[in-house]
Amino acid sequence: MREIFEFAEFLACSWRLGNPGMAMPIADGSLDMAIEASLSVLPERFKHVLSFGNTRIGYRCCELTEVLHAAFANLLVTAPSPAHKTVDVTIDDRVATMLLRRRGIEPGCAAEFAKTLRTEMGRP
Repeated sequence: MREIFEFAEFLACSWRLGNPGMAMPIADGSLDMAIEASLSVLPERFKHVLSFGNTRIGYRCCELTEVLHAAFANLLVTAPSPAHKTVDVTIDDRVATMLLRRRGIEPGCAAEFAKTLRTEMGRP
């Protein structure tokens, strides 16, 4: 469970730094597929945390719902719900940088991961 919370923190912080001011898309499986496509640039410590496969609603990251709820529980993003297509990252750059450095992750690497996600989702 700890790994889910750590990845939730990483995902929110990286999105904030790599895509400032942009809401994180969570609907339609695009984030799931973008994360899988970006595994090569994901820090090694998180690669074993995630699994992917076909579900009743399409190809998904099996842990993403838990990750999003963990991010919300830690006050990093707004509440995800089935009606929402996005979540907003609620922390600022300073907090995101601090949280990443506490985990031994370079903020620049996290920002690059988030930019890769956006590119994989086909967003400008």
